Amino acid sequence: MKNFDDTMVVSHFLRGGSILSVLFIVSGIILLFVKREGDGFTLQQIASYSYSLAHGIDSKDIPTNSIIQGVLKLDGIYFIALGLWLLIFTSISVVVVRLVWFAANKDKKFVIITLVVLFNLFFAMLIVPSLL
Repeated sequence: MKNFDDTMVVSHFLRGGSILSVLFIVSGIILLFVKREGDGFTLQQIASYSYSLAHGIDSKDIPTNSIIQGVLKLDGIYFIALGLWLLIFTSISVVVVRLVWFAANKDKKFVIITLVVLFNLFFAMLIVPSLL
């Protein structure tokens, strides 16, 4: 593929995804402090480690299908969750860009290795948490 700089594409994905992620996380923190609550819990309850542990306030307990609804309600917890998911998918997008690059260059060995990496990422993200 002539005139295609995969390093620049990866760089743009990383920069854009990281900036967008930080914007959502910082916005979520600001919303938490302004509203003094998130997802039905007060700021004091969220900040208290013992209370959070006893009542299951944990990022793994946020259903992914309710993140958009929470963001639309301007709930800071969901802004933070979306920012974290964007950060995760930024890394995955880099692997996908590399996969496309290797496939376009007909580099079968690296296509297979990249597919294994992609499988491992999705397995660790979607399957392993349900086993814990």
